[in-house]
Amino acid sequence: MDTHLDPTSIALLNLLTEKQKDYALTLYANREKKVSTAYILWVVFGVYYFYLGYPVKNILLWILCGCFIGIIWWIIDLFRISGMVKRKNQEILKICIAEAQQLYPSPVPPVHFEK
Repeated sequence: MDTHLDPTSIALLNLLTEKQKDYALTLYANREKKVSTAYILWVVFGVYYFYLGYPVKNILLWILCGCFIGIIWWIIDLFRISGMVKRKNQEILKICIAEAQQLYPSPVPPVHFEK
């Protein structure tokens, strides 16, 4: 299991069957956002909100960069990016878990009726 996952995510994964867990972790590995990529996009293009799935915020940031407020917001985000990526990855993992549960439903334990 990946060591970069937080305890809550690990607890969610431990509730899955092996097949579900393998599928969810494979999906997560393909969809996971990288902090380094977000910082590069912050510096070079200022499109880190697009990368994290928030296009409206990115457009608003660009509009506000015309005045001083957007530049302050952009600088403050330098310190917030790692947390934003972490929260996005938690959201992605929950989606991957839900997809794994839909694709590989847990077996229903047999019901025993007494005579």
